[in-house]
Amino acid sequence: MNQVANQGLVVIEGQATYERIVSYMREVETEEAIRQIQNFIKIYPEFAQAHNDLAVLYYQTGNGMKALAHYEKAHKLDPTNITYRKNLADFYFFELEWADDAIRAYMDILNDAPYDIETLNALGSISQQTGRNKQARHYFEQTLNIDPSNSTAQQAMQQLGTQVSTQYRMARMSSPVLQLQETPKASLAELSAANYIQGFTTPSGPQKPQQTPEQLYQHALDLAQSGKTSDARKALEELVFSHPNFAVAHNDLGVLYQQEGDNTRSRFHHEEAVRLQPDNLNFQKNLADLLYIAFSETEEAMKLYVKILGDNPRDIDVLKAISHICLENGKLDDARSFLESILIIEPWNSVARESLTNIANVGMTQQVTPAAHPSADEIHAEVQKFVLHDRLSEAQAMLEELVHHYPDHAIGHNDLGVLRYRLGDIEGARRAYEQAVELQPTNSNFRKNLADLYFAELGMVDDAIGIYLDLFRLTPRDVETLTSLGHICASVGRPEEAKTFYRRVLEIEPWNAESKAALLGQP
Repeated sequence: MNQVANQGLVVIEGQATYERIVSYMREVETEEAIRQIQNFIKIYPEFAQAHNDLAVLYYQTGNGMKALAHYEKAHKLDPTNITYRKNLADFYFFELEWADDAIRAYMDILNDAPYDIETLNALGSISQQTGRNKQARHYFEQTLNIDPSNSTAQQAMQQLGTQVSTQYRMARMSSPVLQLQETPKASLAELSAANYIQGFTTPSGPQKPQQTPEQLYQHALDLAQSGKTSDARKALEELVFSHPNFAVAHNDLGVLYQQEGDNTRSRFHHEEAVRLQPDNLNFQKNLADLLYIAFSETEEAMKLYVKILGDNPRDIDVLKAISHICLENGKLDDARSFLESILIIEPWNSVARESLTNIANVGMTQQVTPAAHPSADEIHAEVQKFVLHDRLSEAQAMLEELVHHYPDHAIGHNDLGVLRYRLGDIEGARRAYEQAVELQPTNSNFRKNLADLYFAELGMVDDAIGIYLDLFRLTPRDVETLTSLGHICASVGRPEEAKTFYRRVLEIEPWNAESKAALLGQP
């Protein structure tokens, strides 16, 4: 939950991998070094050091905007890291000429490190170059109080009152001010204008005997089959690092990451597997399922499903997936065709048979005159009748039809999310809720539904809290929002924050028994 804590977890997980990348990049060209770090960031997007180092490389190649983006990302991920803060402050001033932003950044650093000579000199230099000589003298005097022999401060004091020299600026820009963060065992060497990267260190210690990728893969399989999925994942990570073209390892890593709920890394490895073996139907199917279920990229998933079906027209899983997509988009005739294909192959398939029955029921319900299609409100009213009689499958099918014909009908998407959730389709509910929120971002009920699903079913605690905090800022006296924030904080081990929200509820509703009980139950 805490950003610094999250960063610590990322550092622990990615440090070994990043050290190997650093050692590998000792003699590579700039573009290859950038590509290696970019690939690492795809897998470890919250590894602050990689963003800082990538920013340095972009800066050296003259790509200022990308450098700025990654400097700011590194600082956002690890806001207490002084190196990242200095890099960003220097970039603000020397590249963007944002003197005030740079001064604010350095003043923040000085509050945390009041005897940091580099920070004092930087503030002095910026003040001097922007005509604030009194402030400049103050900072350089502080430097000399700490280090009387500091040549930078001595020269600056001599220059004050005369034309400002660019010597300090040039010295700063040709020395490793835009620093690559050191790692405990290996570090990127300091940059210079002549040589952007040098001196990569290689890991010390005895090397393990060489093993074939097949042997490494078998070892990972053995770990997975014995229930050691975390160790299996690490073994596969080692394998794809040493043998990046071993497609099946990428595929299996994608599966493991998806099981862990890390869909971003899962996608990266599934895409790598398909890129390396584009004709492998299993790899294509895994990627298509991920795109459809986890990312709601229906069109991209359909392209893969159709390609697979062309090669294997009797693939039941693909037929099911396509029929489900057709139902979601209100293409009932297409869905019926694919469901009938399933029953030709598997006459006993009860799920497909039930879906066909539901489509038939919807067809009977929606008989209207040829001259007019029912309005969204008319369809929605019929949906309510089905829900009232607990005919949820028929109600869902009608809502699928509604949002197909009226894709901007936010209430339809929200209600579809409710029905999908009640029928056990969690990912489908998520897609519908997210669409409703996208259409009506100010509707608090839609956002609450989405936040509750994120928290209760998907484990997306930070996303849920983010939504509720936004709602809290808009309506700080909304009891439901305050109560939900209290429950979430309590469940993730943040009792003091939970107490704060429960107390606010009782300030608004002193009789609220739920918050009273929750407050008494907190340690």
